[in-house]
Amino acid sequence: MSNAYNLPPIFVISLKNSSRREFITKRLKGLGLQFEFFDAVYGKELSKEALAQVDYHFYKTYNSLPLTLGEIGCATSHIKVYEHMVENNIPSAIILEDDAIISQFFKEIIEDMLGKIHHSYELIFLDHGKVKSYPFKKKLIEGYRLAHYRSPSKNSKRCIIYATAYLITLSGAQKLLKYAYPIRMPADYLTGLIQKTKVNAYGVEPPCVFRGLDADSEIDQIEDRHNK
Repeated sequence: MSNAYNLPPIFVISLKNSSRREFITKRLKGLGLQFEFFDAVYGKELSKEALAQVDYHFYKTYNSLPLTLGEIGCATSHIKVYEHMVENNIPSAIILEDDAIISQFFKEIIEDMLGKIHHSYELIFLDHGKVKSYPFKKKLIEGYRLAHYRSPSKNSKRCIIYATAYLITLSGAQKLLKYAYPIRMPADYLTGLIQKTKVNAYGVEPPCVFRGLDADSEIDQIEDRHNK
């Protein structure tokens, strides 16, 4: 699958019947981008058997807050996209969460980036927090730059936060799947702990995709975070 501009397929992770679908549909169609909704997993509907396999201890070394049902559902949703890529031999894909706000130059940025990035790339962050990178960033259109991210030391707790928007290759998806189970961390920790997964990561700077004003995931809002 590819859209009219030969970009990788775009998968938008979203809960069924979410009110966010209308907004992101208008935005992506307005930019001439084809995409496909990928139904998100609602954490509260996961079986007792599935939840019994979750490792709730791993995440405590990174965050004092407990891993919520919403985060487990969101992580499962991203993992299911990776499994879909592997099962269907999809070479690469752009993954968006449904609160993503896309730059009007999104298509042009992706095309320019893919024309300049090293062929060994496996993951490209389009929205991200603070990251350490190698010097000599490549210039992209509209003042953006392409950075190659440095992997922290093996036992470092540093993480590239946010899984709002990223491009991942098949080999990148396969590497994440090797570390995906048991589910033990939010989606952005699986993508962001590159020292654990060993993915070859890059990023667009500044980010060309932003989270919506209600930055907390809708999947997480449904849950009562403080009364588990």
